[in-house]
Amino acid sequence: MKKEIHYQRNPDFIYRKIVDESVLVPIRQDVANMESIYTLNSVGADIWERLAKPATQTDLQVTIFKEYDVDPEILAKDIERFLDEMTSIGALREV
Repeated sequence: MKKEIHYQRNPDFIYRKIVDESVLVPIRQDVANMESIYTLNSVGADIWERLAKPATQTDLQVTIFKEYDVDPEILAKDIERFLDEMTSIGALREV
């Protein structure tokens, strides 16, 4: 049986809500890289906030599906894409 990956936030990324926008800013040695600011949509921000504690893709799908009226297959693909993108930029870590 394959063990599912748990994802957690990388503490080298700062998350802030500014008015109606949610942004991620990578910091390196206490310096923010202002050329690499990432804007999250509402679902991405929701996922990010839920990753305050490590979670699997399945955990995220179950909790988010309860709050949004969306096709489960589309939701699964969107969450997978978000996790892949955030992992590729280093904002999330696999544990």
